[in-house]
Amino acid sequence: MFEVGQYIVKANTGVCRVVDITMYSRSEEEEERECYLLSPYSNENARLFVPVESDKSNMRPIMTKAEAMDLLKMVPQIHAAVIASEKVREQEYKDAIKSNDPVSLVSIIKNLNIRNREREEQGKKSTAVDERYLSMAQAALYPELATALGKEMAEMMNILSEMQEQWYL
Repeated sequence: MFEVGQYIVKANTGVCRVVDITMYSRSEEEEERECYLLSPYSNENARLFVPVESDKSNMRPIMTKAEAMDLLKMVPQIHAAVIASEKVREQEYKDAIKSNDPVSLVSIIKNLNIRNREREEQGKKSTAVDERYLSMAQAALYPELATALGKEMAEMMNILSEMQEQWYL
């Protein structure tokens, strides 16, 4: 169980702060359930209610500062995701984001960056699907790193930008 004030990561939402643990129901007909009241990093004015007992929410504690530093050190050794065919490309992206696993996110980000570089070298633009999932993967990973390391998002983006060549290896 998470505690009020704790930062967590929720799949498809990203970093959230647990604002409260309260009873909630979506309608008068529905029985009240104990829920986390979450405030997403991406929109602090938004509020999400997630049942405490939900197994579908895919939430985990935010990585620690040491874990974030270790992940950044590991980036050169993390292989870009290998996508077997174009038919499964989007599903692979979805699965990585849904997994809520930082290593999977790095792998997908590397794959997408390599793919975009190759397309650029061929005089082609990146695809809308690639752009959408690159943005989603970055939105899932980068705020977590910033929060874990105690950095502002702009500062974290500068750090990651400086490391950019490592992300493509």
